[in-house]
Order: sequence, then C-alpha cells, then structure tokens
Amino acid sequence: MLSQIKVLEFAGLAPTVFIGMVLADYGAQVTLLSRLDSQPQNSPMNRGKKSMTFDLKCKQDIEIVKHMIKDSNVLIDPYRPGVLERLGLSYQVCSKINPKLIYCRVTGFGQNSPLKEKAGHDINFISYGGVLGYCSSTGTQKRPAIPGNVVGDFAAGGMLGVASILAALINVQKGGNGQQIDLGMAQGSAYLSQFILHQKNEKLWSNGIGNNLLDGGTHFYNIYQCKDAKFMSVGCLEEKFYQEFVRGLIAGGLTQQRGQFLLENQLNQTEWENLKSEISTLFESKTRDEWEKIFDQFDACVSPVVELEEYETKKYLGENVFIKRNGKIEVNGQPIFSEYQYQIKDIPKVGQHNNEKPKL
Repeated sequence: MLSQIKVLEFAGLAPTVFIGMVLADYGAQVTLLSRLDSQPQNSPMNRGKKSMTFDLKCKQDIEIVKHMIKDSNVLIDPYRPGVLERLGLSYQVCSKINPKLIYCRVTGFGQNSPLKEKAGHDINFISYGGVLGYCSSTGTQKRPAIPGNVVGDFAAGGMLGVASILAALINVQKGGNGQQIDLGMAQGSAYLSQFILHQKNEKLWSNGIGNNLLDGGTHFYNIYQCKDAKFMSVGCLEEKFYQEFVRGLIAGGLTQQRGQFLLENQLNQTEWENLKSEISTLFESKTRDEWEKIFDQFDACVSPVVELEEYETKKYLGENVFIKRNGKIEVNGQPIFSEYQYQIKDIPKVGQHNNEKPKL
C-alpha cells in the first residue's frame, strides 16, 4: 500500500521503532539510521527495514543523510529537542532540502512545553498526561496500577505517530507542503483520555481512584484471580450481560438465592465492595480454564486474561494473527485489509545495507 513511500528512521526507543514497523508492514521503504557502535537490533519491530550506520558527528555522513532526505517522504526523529538541530539536520534545514518532507518528532513532552528538557519513560509521560491517575489497581490498595508501557510509548507515541504521518502524507498528496509533527507522548496520552475527562466533567468519575464504574470500583467490571493464580476479566456493564454473568456464577457454584441478590443489587453502590469480595472467593474455587469453560456457555462479557505466550497453542483471535520466527512468537501486521497482504520480512543486521548508501 505504501510501497512508494520512503522513510528515514533515526534509531531510537519504543515509539519511533514501532512507527517504523507499522509503516514497513504497510509496505513503506523504511531505512533505519543507526550509530556505528549500535548493538544488534533483533527486535521484531525492525522487521522489513533496511539498516545503515552513520557517524553523525562526521560532516560527510551528515551530507549523505541530507542526500537521502532529498528522495524521502518521511523522517522520524526519536531524540530530545535540539539534538538534530545541533547535528545540522533541523526541520528548517531539511524542509529546504525537501519541501514535501514529513518530519515527525516524538518526545516525552513535546518540543516547546515547560517539561521539554525533562527525562522520562512511559510511566512518567502517562503520569503527566493524566492517564496513570485513573489506572486503578484491584483489591484493597487504592493506588494507580502500571499498565505496562503500551499507553504512552505505543498508543500515544506509536499509533498516534503513524496516524499523524499518514494524515500529513495525504495533505502532501493533495498538493500541500510537508510539515513538522511535534508529538509529545504526555500530550498524546492526555488526548487518548478524552472520554475519561468527559466522564470527570460530568461527575461520572468522581469517587476517587478505584471507586468508579470503569476502574475496578464495581463487581461487574473487574478482574478476579482464580485457583491457579490466573485471572478472569468481567465487563458486564449492560443489564442483559449482567444477567448472563450471574447465570454463569450460579453454574459455577453460586446459590440461586445469592444470584437473585446480585440481580437486584447491580447498581447498589453500597454493596459493591461486599459483592466484589464474595465473587472473588467464588472465582478462587476454580481454575481459569474451568471458569472459561463455564462462561463459554454464556454471553456475559467475561474473558480469560490471556498471556501472549499462550497464543502458540490457543487460537482465540483466529489464524495468522501470531507468527513464529526463529522459535519466537510475534504479531502479524494489523488490521486485516481486503486488498493487501502483509509480507513480514526479515530483521536486518546492523549496517546490513551500508553498500546502498548514496555516493556524494
């Protein structure tokens, strides 16, 4: 789909590497620009890319990069504000070389915010972006829970970066100029929280951390540990699904009398803590697989919490979602297109394509 698009990706960390992977999966020609002393880049997020090494303190190498910019559509900058400027590769310089260039800069806090010089990782970006403040842990501890590094790095940084690049490419296709994209992962995290902010504005999310509808405050939107220390997730918000949930609990050992009590008290906030405790005890009486088998009979919005490694043997998401390379599982390109087939290519060795550098 993007076979005519040429991307220069300066080697960085998670979000920009992910942007490059998605563009490569979609067919773009992505070239990874790494330092001469780079470690092996065996991450599947580098699949399908070319790899070249440069000494960015060497004027000749900078001139080679500039030459490549002339023929590129996208440049991905993973560095802190000011790094490419000091190397002589600022947006102003690059846009003069190629006025159609999309210059995507991904940082923690954006190029111009008061925090722009501050170091950080995903947990810091989603803290400032307001996300961590509503990610509640389950149980009695009312404190934020760390949601891995998916939200800041890969959603706010990675996928928002892909979306913004594609939007800018469409603008160029329509006759517009290239442009600089200033993507801060903290700002992007706040953007992803638009729904939660609306809930707070409407006083629908105002009971403190871990006490609201979608953050573990209820017994019907929660996570429960099973006998084998694995987990089931429950998300039966609507009445019809809640009724099915109660039917499943009865099939798993809940008495009819207690089932009736649950049906009558779904929205009774004074009972939520007691019901969470009662349901927790019940879930601990069976393994996750046993509960999964029970709830397979009910359309109750109840699911096993699946670990990625399990997809080698279980096909919950269908065929060809997970692929195996050198004995290791990775995820195929997504989503599924009707007119495009992913060609998942090899992961390059560092500097593998140095012989393809343009000659000055």
